[in-house]
This record gives sequence, C-alpha cells and structure tokens, in this order.
Amino acid sequence: MTDEITVPKGLVNVIVDKTAIATTDNSGNLLYRGYRAVDLVEKKSFEDAAYLIVYGKLPGQREREEFIGKLRSNFGVDENAREVISILKEKDLMRSLRSIVSFYPYKHTEPDDLMIEMAAKFPEFISLSYRLAHGLESLKPIEGTYAERFYHLITGKSDPQKAKYLGILMILYMEHEFNASTFALRVTASTLADPISSFTTALATLKGPLHGGANAEILDFFKNFKSTDEAVKYVDEQVAKGEKVMGFGHRIYKRLDPRAQFVKAKLKEIAPDSRILQIAEAVENRMWEKKSVPANLDFYAAIYMDILGIPQDFYTPLFAASRVFGWVAHYKEQLADNRIIRPSSKYVGPFDLKL
Repeated sequence: MTDEITVPKGLVNVIVDKTAIATTDNSGNLLYRGYRAVDLVEKKSFEDAAYLIVYGKLPGQREREEFIGKLRSNFGVDENAREVISILKEKDLMRSLRSIVSFYPYKHTEPDDLMIEMAAKFPEFISLSYRLAHGLESLKPIEGTYAERFYHLITGKSDPQKAKYLGILMILYMEHEFNASTFALRVTASTLADPISSFTTALATLKGPLHGGANAEILDFFKNFKSTDEAVKYVDEQVAKGEKVMGFGHRIYKRLDPRAQFVKAKLKEIAPDSRILQIAEAVENRMWEKKSVPANLDFYAAIYMDILGIPQDFYTPLFAASRVFGWVAHYKEQLADNRIIRPSSKYVGPFDLKL
C-alpha cells in the first residue's frame, strides 16, 4: 500500500487527534483547558474543576449552583439495581462498578444529561458495592461537597478537612489527555456507541495494572520495607537485574511529574513524620540517582489515600470517580468532530497455506 504509515508500537509519541481538554506545557505542568491543575487545586473546588473540564470554562456563581444541583438531583440508587448489587456481592470493586454502569436503569436518555447522571452516581455505586459485598449496611449520602460526600461513603465518617485533601487528589486524577482508558472510550464513542457502552470500555481499561490499577498495589510495596536502608537496597537489586520499580516512569513525564511532587508536599502537611513517606522519599531519591526516572502520581497517591484512611479496595475506583468527568468531556469532543477510529495492522503471518 503506497499510503501505509508505520508507527511505534503502543502509539508512542504518535498524535492521533486534537483535543482542547488537557495537555502538559513545556515545564511539564498538567493543564486543564489552559489552567494549571495545581492552581485549580489551590483556588477552586472539585465541582469547579469538573465544570471546567466538561463545559470548557470555569463556572460563574449561578452556573456553579446549577451544576451542583444537577449532580445532587442524580444522587440515589434504584432499589432494583440495589438488589442486583446485593446478589452479585462482587468484592472486586472495579468489576462491580463496570457491571453496574452497564446495567443500571438510568432515568436520562439524552447523552449530556445521561453522562452527568452516571458521574453523579459513581460514588454511591462504589460504596454500595463495597459494603454489600462485605456484609455491611449501606451508608446514606450526606449533604456537602462532592468530595465530602464521597469521603463519607468510603469511610463512614464526616471529616471536612480530610475530604478537602481527598478533593485535591481527585482534581489531579480528573483528566490526562489521551491516556489508555480515555482513548479506549474515544474508540468506542467513534463507532457512535452510547455513553454507557463507552464508559464501560473506559472502566475495563482503567482496571489494568499498567494504568489505574497500579495505585492499589503500590501501598503494599511500601509496607514490605522496615527501613529506608532496606528500601534502598531493594531499588539497587531491581536496577541491577534490569527490573522495574513500581510507581516510576510515565509516558509524558520524563524528568518530573509535577502532580507527584504536589501530592508529596501535601503529604508533608498532613503527616510530616510518616515512616512510609520517609521510605518513599528514599526510594524516589535512589531511583533518580540510579536511573534518572521520576516518581509518578500513583507513587505518592497510594500513601496519601492510606493516610486519609481510605482502604486499598477504593484506590482504583476513586480514580474512576475522578476521571469520569474527563470521560464526559472526551465523549462530547469525539462526537463533535467524529471519524471512526480504525487503524490498520501489518500482517506477519503465513500466506498460501495448502489444505
């Protein structure tokens, strides 16, 4: 074929489309619609950041109130769906979330309203799945911000300060251009599949340990070490064997992941004397000395969530409940200028076999 284009495996450094939702600048800062994500964290609420991602601009007071009202109007879980979740008793929360999202009887059919309904229900889907699978009573949502409500649904506690710190992490997880789950969603959306099918695709992709599933494993990695010396020795052994160390490396961030450094700074505010944080810094420094590879967001996010009292089972689902607003924006953007995503492949099998 004369028009054939060969690209690197994994589409490394290949630009497949344009987007106005998120990018990284020349300094490595993650930008949401042109605003630095770390600035949004310091000055805006989770709801403000979600509105920006979904609608392309920061909300005014009336727009903020309407958006919060729209989210709250979609709180609650259908009783029939609750019964199905109770029967499933699926302890793998990502499998459960994927199933619920696909079968839930949503009240909206218009795509924009349907996607906001889905996003609003993620915290309850996640909490209900966990509690019913573990024989616990379901929790009733409390009034408050999205982060306060989610923190309560995870922990059963009302703690505005810890919920605020949770909201910080959720903003940083909200969007990251054409990551694996988002690209998978856009592939599905490009076929003109409905949002439910597209979000289910994204959730299935997010579950993988090379994407969202990584953060749930990193905490165990830290807890294996009794001292910083033991951790540093492990890094040396892994590097000598040519093996990877969990929480390091990123397709975008080659020198520094600003999100990881921001979360580390917040950790020092919350728990400056944390033993795990000291071990993490020792590992991070040694990896930089040995390989010049930076820690990524998941590296510190795992410690961050542990210190906030969030069980490991919730780590990847929490990622999903943050990223879902990015998925809303990408579904809309894909359909606004759509062409089915259908790459070609290079055949390397045999020809002309005889029977």
